[in-house]
This record gives sequence, structure tokens and C-alpha cells, in this order.
Amino acid sequence: MNLVLGYDWQRLWAVRDVEHFPDRWKKRILSKWEGKRGADLYGANVELREVCEKLQSVRLPLNASDSDICARADEFALAAMDLGRVQRDIEAVREGMESFVRSCHVEPPSIKTETRPAIARMTCGTWWRRGLRKLHATAVEGAAIRLGYVNRARDLYVSRESLERRGQQIRRNKKMMESTVMKNELGQEFTLAQLAEKGTGNKAIRRGELMTRIAGFERIAVDCKHAGLFLTVTCPSRMHKWNSAGNGKVFENAKYDGTTPKEAQAYLSKCYARIRAKLARYGVSVYGFRIVEPHHDSCPHWHILMFCEPWAKRRIISVFRSYMLADSGEEKGADVHRVKVEVIDWSRGTAAGYVAKYVAKNIDGTHVENDLFGNPAIEAAARVEAWASTWGIRQFQQIGGAPVGVWRELRRVKEIPEGAPEHLLRAWRAVNKTEDQGADFGAYVSAQGGAFVGRGALIKLAVEVVEALGRYGEPIEARPIGVETAGRETYRDGIVPNRVRLVEWLVESVRHTWEVVKGGFERGEFSPPWTRVNNCTQEKKKNGENETSGRRECIRKASANSKNSSGGGNLAIDWFSEGAFG
Repeated sequence: MNLVLGYDWQRLWAVRDVEHFPDRWKKRILSKWEGKRGADLYGANVELREVCEKLQSVRLPLNASDSDICARADEFALAAMDLGRVQRDIEAVREGMESFVRSCHVEPPSIKTETRPAIARMTCGTWWRRGLRKLHATAVEGAAIRLGYVNRARDLYVSRESLERRGQQIRRNKKMMESTVMKNELGQEFTLAQLAEKGTGNKAIRRGELMTRIAGFERIAVDCKHAGLFLTVTCPSRMHKWNSAGNGKVFENAKYDGTTPKEAQAYLSKCYARIRAKLARYGVSVYGFRIVEPHHDSCPHWHILMFCEPWAKRRIISVFRSYMLADSGEEKGADVHRVKVEVIDWSRGTAAGYVAKYVAKNIDGTHVENDLFGNPAIEAAARVEAWASTWGIRQFQQIGGAPVGVWRELRRVKEIPEGAPEHLLRAWRAVNKTEDQGADFGAYVSAQGGAFVGRGALIKLAVEVVEALGRYGEPIEARPIGVETAGRETYRDGIVPNRVRLVEWLVESVRHTWEVVKGGFERGEFSPPWTRVNNCTQEKKKNGENETSGRRECIRKASANSKNSSGGGNLAIDWFSEGAFG
């Protein structure tokens, strides 16, 4: 120990390095350093320095609130703009801004992005918010995992700091949405919060739709006598920071290699991509759902509900085990825990019953009293949501089946014109609820061509190119306007009866045009949706039309005007117009 005149200079150095961190983080960092320095002073110093540099690189306080992040984002946007004003060459402006962005540890726009849109992004507070939120969240949470805060004995799934930051963001967004009033072309006014409650932003609606789709797949499996599998796949031990010892106790995993939850999720995704490709080579088709949730120490694992032809069941299990055990498959417990398979016994219960609790506890905790660790499910669900948001992990994903985009678009279709193909009518009826029955995802999938239809679905989204520029001065992507399909019809060609031809159908959906009439949005922060309103009337054929060339049944537009979706402009775009440079 380096003692001079009674001072512990090594400890003084360590205390100085952590003095800007919150108290509980300082205590934890110093405690780990103290525990290690007796046996390995150099290693303890290196570890402390790495943790501190990682946290200080964020250029934000460790306990920064979401409001702090938003304020810093605006500062950086203005700083980037000031950098641009000293240059007259646009390429030099971009190069200087990108250098500044990297110095803030934020990823600049892709090199594929054109120069002016790239500059518009780097001088936009909203763009900076997204980058800083991601940077701050992953840096803080990564350090929390490394310091041992995230586990069942301390902070379950996600750290206290990340949970509070996510709560602040949700509350801020809710306040903004409640204070923003939108008005459509019919004169109807709603707050954004009211509009959001009608969609999948409403957790109850989201949970209900997921269960509807899962139940629909199950009905198809039962009708087709398909086999059902429920698989749970986990990561190798080296990706887990903590091991459980029972009775709520945990101990540090000596094999842990620093893998973050984001990296662990990428590992599982890569494994599944190989599994899917291998099964395709064997001619195995599957459909179902994948659910991602965290272990107590934040490392993700997957639950997969999968349906297949009975003969493919053994092949699927074999392929899963082969790929999931390829990494550290010889380690203790891998053969038992890495891939768990439960074959669904239709006589004992429904497939939806297998996953209902996983869906609920990963959305809102409804109908689930406690999670696996005895915590109230509603509180645990909030932690899971914060975990998924922090690491950018998609919790639910459909496997196979018909596209869900068309399923949702058909809800916007007011009516199907007379003479439309039967499969289009059946799909539309399955999607829209009636007084007698709810939506039927299974019937929708059947109308689309079946569970194994894939990209060959009979009904597809109809899109239209918009002649407008977005917030950053780039062309807006094509937007959905309805659905399209093809059908066969018989007709008489002169004296030849019962000729068959292919008829293309386009059925446009009903959309409203909205504008902000009150409060809520900051300059450049909101882009009103490009949308339209339609009358559902069938296009009439003109006299003398040549029927042999086919026909196109359409729903005519009542209002075809679309607005530029720049939402009031952007500081950088306005700056261009002021002639900041040639």
C-alpha cells in the first residue's frame, strides 16, 4: 500500500475518479476496487478506470433525467449548426459536423445519406435526442450490469436508474400527447393521447391482438392436425453476469465475458437465422410466435411457440439443439437448459394457454399475480418494458403465416365492392369484428392462402408514392393506401362463352387528414401523417370499354390531396434557405 504522511494515495486517486457519480455508484465502484486491489492492484486500477471512462464518455451526468438529455440534445444541435457556419463548402460542413458528432460518442448519419439531409439531421434536436438517449441508456445500464446491480437480489431485469429514466420519458410523452389536440377534415378534435388509446399503443389492445393472432394460429394447427412445440432457448453461461443459488441469493459468474443484452440478443438472432435456413433446406415450414424476455440478470432468452407438420417435429428439435449447443455445448447444464422443448398435448390444454402468461407479464402484467421471482407482475412488466426499450429489443415477433400489415390495413377498409374475389371478402370479414363475433386471425390466414403461404399471400398492401419531402429534406417513402389482390372471372368473348381472365383489384382504405390545432410540439419535432379520406364507391365501366384487356375495380378517392410532411420545417433546412452557404 502506498502510504506517505498517513495518506493512502491509491485510494485518494480512486475517490477522485468516482467523485462525480451518484453515492450508490461511488460506493459500489470503490467497494469492488477495495476488494480486488489487495491481490491485484494493477487489475483493480484498470477495471476502475475502464468503468469510469465508459460512464464519463456519455458527456451527461450518470443520473441525468430525460429532460436533461433533451436539453443537452438541443445544445449539441446548436453547436453543430455553429460549426457549419464557419465553413462555406457544404462537404466541409458535413465533415466538421460528423467529427463533432463522433466526439460526443454518437453515430453520425450513414455515408449513404446525401449531404444536405445528413446536415439536417445533425442540426436537429430530435435526432440528437434519439442518439443521446440510446448512448446514455446503454452506457449506464452496461455499467450497472458490470458493477453487479442488475440481478434478482438487487435491481431485477434493469437498474433503478434506467427504470426511472424510462418512467420520466413515458410521463413526458404522455403529458405532451395530452396537451396536443388534433383536428381532422370532419371537424372532429381529439388529443393525441385519445388517439393513441385506440391503437396498439394501448397495452390492453396490444395484448388482446397478440392473443388473437396466437389463438388464430392454434385453430389452424388443430384443423390441419399440425404438431405444436413450445421451446425455450437461452444463451451460453459466458453471457450471464450472475448465477442463482436458490432462496433469492445470487453469486457472480466467473465465466462472464462482458456480453451486453444487446449482444446476447444478436447472438440468439444469428442462431435462429441459421436454424431457419437449415430447416428450409430440409423442406420444413413453420409458423408461430417468438417472445423475448430477460433473465433476472438482464440476459435475454426466447420462448418460441411453433407449429409444423407432424413429421417435422423431430427434425426441428434436432436442428435447434445442434445450433444452440454449438457454443460451449459441453459446459455443465448446457444439455438440459440451453434448449428446453415441450410438445403440446392438445388433450391437456390450448397452445394459447402456454404463452398467455408470457405475453401478459411482458406487456402489462394483467391476469398474472406475480412473476417468476415473486414480484408483483405489474411492477415486473414495467421493468421488462424499460429493459426492452433500453437495449432496443423487439419483444414479440410473428413467425410465418400471413402478413400482419394487411391484417391491420383491412380494418381501415369500410366495405368491399360488389364482385370482389371471395378470398378478399373472407379476409375482410375475418379482420373486422361484428356484434356476434370478434376478429378471427385464423380465418384471415386461411383466406390469404394458409399458414405456410409466406410471401405468396394473395392480398398485399397497396402503396402510393408521395411527391413530398420529409423533415430532413428527403423524399417520403411510399405510403399504404389500401390493399390489392387479383381474382379470376368468366366472361363472354364474342360468341365464345366462359372465357377466364385475371382481374386486378385495388380497394383503398379510409384515412383522415389531421392537423395540430393546439400545443404540444416543438419546432421540427412533429411530422403530421400523410393520409387521405375516401368514399367507398365502386368505379363504373365506361360504355364500349374493351373487356378483353381486363379491368381494375377501384374505390375512388374523395380527397387525393396530401400535405408535405415536414411538420413546420427543420432548423437546418431553414438555415439552408437563409443562404448560410452556397
